[in-house]
Amino acid sequence: MEYFRLRGIGVSPGIAIGEVLLTERVIFTERKEKILPHQVEHELKRLNKAIERTKSQLTRIKDQIRKKMGEEHSFILEAHLLMLEDKSMRSGLDRIIREEHCRAEWALSCIHEKYKRLFESISDEYFRQRESDISDVLTKLYRNLESPDKKKKDDGREKILVAHDLLPSEAALKLSRGNVLAVAIDMGGQTSHTAILARSLNIPAVLALRNISQRVKNGDYIIVDGSDGEVIVNPPHALRKEFFDKKEKYEDYRRELRKTAKLRSTTLDNFRFYPLANIELPEEVKPALSLGAEGVGLFRSEFIYLQSTSLPSEEEHYLIYSQIAKETSPFPVYIRTIDIGGEKSLPQLKIEKEPNPALGLRAIRFSLRETDLFKIQLRAILRASAMGNVRILIPMITEIEEIVEIKILLREVKEELKLKRHKYDENIPLGVMIEVPAAAAMTDLLVKEVDYLSIGTNDLIQYCLAVDRGNEFVSYLYKPLHPSVLRLVRFVIETAQKAGKEISVCGEMAADPLAAIVLLGFGLVNFSMNPIFIPKIKKTLRSVEFKTVKKVIREAMALKTAQEIEEYIIEKILVKHPNAFLMGKVI
Repeated sequence: MEYFRLRGIGVSPGIAIGEVLLTERVIFTERKEKILPHQVEHELKRLNKAIERTKSQLTRIKDQIRKKMGEEHSFILEAHLLMLEDKSMRSGLDRIIREEHCRAEWALSCIHEKYKRLFESISDEYFRQRESDISDVLTKLYRNLESPDKKKKDDGREKILVAHDLLPSEAALKLSRGNVLAVAIDMGGQTSHTAILARSLNIPAVLALRNISQRVKNGDYIIVDGSDGEVIVNPPHALRKEFFDKKEKYEDYRRELRKTAKLRSTTLDNFRFYPLANIELPEEVKPALSLGAEGVGLFRSEFIYLQSTSLPSEEEHYLIYSQIAKETSPFPVYIRTIDIGGEKSLPQLKIEKEPNPALGLRAIRFSLRETDLFKIQLRAILRASAMGNVRILIPMITEIEEIVEIKILLREVKEELKLKRHKYDENIPLGVMIEVPAAAAMTDLLVKEVDYLSIGTNDLIQYCLAVDRGNEFVSYLYKPLHPSVLRLVRFVIETAQKAGKEISVCGEMAADPLAAIVLLGFGLVNFSMNPIFIPKIKKTLRSVEFKTVKKVIREAMALKTAQEIEEYIIEKILVKHPNAFLMGKVI
């Protein structure tokens, strides 16, 4: 048996060792099989039967998931059922069969290819991953054109799932059975449904392995290291032993972090801080709370638009927001209004490509141009605010005029809801994201217009340093501890605090132990991050004294380079608090 190692993206930490179980891949036809005109109606009936079979399957899977894992994990299947009802998709399939006199397989292939090209043209990874939802529904339809799925025998043994791609409904069903040790997939990324589900179930997962499904076979022995993003196929005995030891250490580490999740979020000298969760899907709420989150610091509402081939209704928005608010209560939920436009295109809208999308029509700029869409979202958020724990968060603000316009629209929306006798929080907090240097520089003015601020450090650092961190030629310049970045962040935090306004950080800086210590030194209280990092950051901040950190960071701010700052902080903090960085890196 061939021994080799593959490197991918570790999306769910942990180590698993076991046998491969390959999943079957559906390949859409490239052959256009013609039919006679009088056979068209029969082909349409054949397609309709496949749709009904698919509905039945998805309903059955949804019920199974709900019973095994709870309501929140069955939500994605609801979205898939809605896709089957989508008139534009169905009319597109019917039109191809009628006009081109072809079999349903070809029609499905055409529609699949259309959406594939559309999503591949989007550079944002989160949005690209949503193509899997459309693909999931079309794949099931394709399979069901012949006959209902035959139930395959499952011997119940624990195995490592290997696939080219794992569609959302497949991921929900297979991962919930309890006999999947780990996942290794050719495709996918951090924001795919498989990644999110694997993290919530504590199943190690490595995605973006490119061709592992072609290089292994059923029964191969593999190691999946979700912490380091590595998969080892048919390892020698010595390597197996090494990873068994590493696995044991990781389990100890995870048990330690689990204990931390339940402890109070305070430093050694009782400075209170609040870990919050950044989420994309409603089913992430409960796992986030179990990891120690004290609220949802950022709900990325864009995913709602990508669950259907048509634009979501106010009711669809409202059901999702109210579900999240209910499950998070009594903790707060910060709902960021849609952050799309430019490079983040919506399939349902024809947004023109821009020469420089990062500086173009995106986020609030898009919403204020498409006010009808924006008002639908605002109405839904306001209706969900009747729960009492919902806040509105506006992305990419650059000037006061934008806030003025948003407030006018909010007043209009409130009046509309009053006429319809919908309940809402009359005093719902309105906040803005500080993501561009212009907003940061005028924090003292912005803070007077809103109830709170949230710093999006990912974008702020890129705009501040003029560095695309995804560009391999300049990514070395992307430094969160760059003196200019730290001065900007400190100014925003201190200005908000002087004004008596709440301030949070919801970028990756909040999830990095060293950067989190710097933010603590600035007096930051609210740290919002991917839920899997919460126990680690909580452990770090519980291991230090606020007064010591504050003094060290004040001294470090006089240094000239990111490297000097990093070395100084580590040296000074470790002298006083040797346990501060023990949990800094997942084993």
